[in-house]
Amino acid sequence: MEKFTYDDVISRIGYFRNRANLSARETSFRLDKSELYVTRIENGQIALKVSTLLNLIDIFNISVQDFFYLGKDYNEEDKNILELFGRLTRENKQFAIDFLKKLQ
Repeated sequence: MEKFTYDDVISRIGYFRNRANLSARETSFRLDKSELYVTRIENGQIALKVSTLLNLIDIFNISVQDFFYLGKDYNEEDKNILELFGRLTRENKQFAIDFLKKLQ
């Protein structure tokens, strides 16, 4: 997996903001900030604080794991597979790994 960068984080903010059907202005207001606050973050004019990122994640109604899931590529199907895999017993996990290796 490629290294996750600050620019990737900023890009993900825009992705999830749009996915939540929120404008930058509306998102700024939900953060109790001026109307251009999120636009300035997304344009790199304001450094993003961790507390702001956590508030944005709440506003977008996603988890921290969803925000950072699979680096730059958000893929719902892969996420679902990993969640199902996580529920398997150790023995079944090994079976699934062996099976997937045979499919390659």
